[in-house]
Amino acid sequence: MEMQQIRYFIAVAKELNFTRAATRCGVSQPSLTRAIKLLETELGGDLFRRERNLTHLTDLGKRILPLLTQSHENAEQVARLAKAVQAKQAASLALALPDGVSLEPFLPLLLELAPMFSGLDLRIKRGSNEELTNSLREGDVDLLLGPTPFEPWDRYESWVLFSRNCGLVFRKDHPMSGRQKLDANDLVKTHILHRPYCNVSTALRRHLVETGHVLPPALEFTRDEDVLLYLGRSDAIAVMPAPPNLLTTLTVRPFQGLDLSYTLHATCVSGRQRGPALNLFLNQLRAGDWLAVAA
Repeated sequence: MEMQQIRYFIAVAKELNFTRAATRCGVSQPSLTRAIKLLETELGGDLFRRERNLTHLTDLGKRILPLLTQSHENAEQVARLAKAVQAKQAASLALALPDGVSLEPFLPLLLELAPMFSGLDLRIKRGSNEELTNSLREGDVDLLLGPTPFEPWDRYESWVLFSRNCGLVFRKDHPMSGRQKLDANDLVKTHILHRPYCNVSTALRRHLVETGHVLPPALEFTRDEDVLLYLGRSDAIAVMPAPPNLLTTLTVRPFQGLDLSYTLHATCVSGRQRGPALNLFLNQLRAGDWLAVAA
């Protein structure tokens, strides 16, 4: 089976007319017809049924059309990607990471990606999940790395990368530092530093209220860097994944009574044109060892 045969088949399936399909492909009708006949012989059945001036797909043709269309698109994508990599052409890539999602797991991929192009225009946008979902939908960013989009849309194409557990982070000389595991009763009258952009932090506060705890006034920060700095000089506690740059003065303890894990997804928009940098980065994501990241 040759790609040229597949291209001719897709053209006839779209036009439902051999003459128009031949014109669309820039070949003579006899050449296109012969290529289709060879494809039918190879597949063992008719792909089209002609009724006077009408042409219809057979059941076999209908069944294989989506598969051959995907194969053709993949082949074209590979060709474009190879051309871009060989030419080291300029490319752009806009990633969206919600506040609280670390760039650290993706940094090796980006450093590997950059030399593939003569000039990589890389943009990383931060914000709330709601803000970044809107940016993805409107085309301001190419890919969202975080929770699933704030609002559902049938054009979102999303898959799980990894899950991580969060813990309670506080100073090593905190009064509770001697405990290996903590529960809701340990957090009575404790100042819990709230990260409003983190669903896990919100879930913990909700859990404490539902279990009858009266929370002190909330401490809210919108950047993890500020959270860590404040924790290092106070008796407050925050729920968060252990950051790669955890201060030497801080420690992490697990929490009992509530699942404090979160799942990180990669989400793009199906059917939207993708540049070579995005295609290559998506391939890197799919091939990544995310089990090691989740560990």
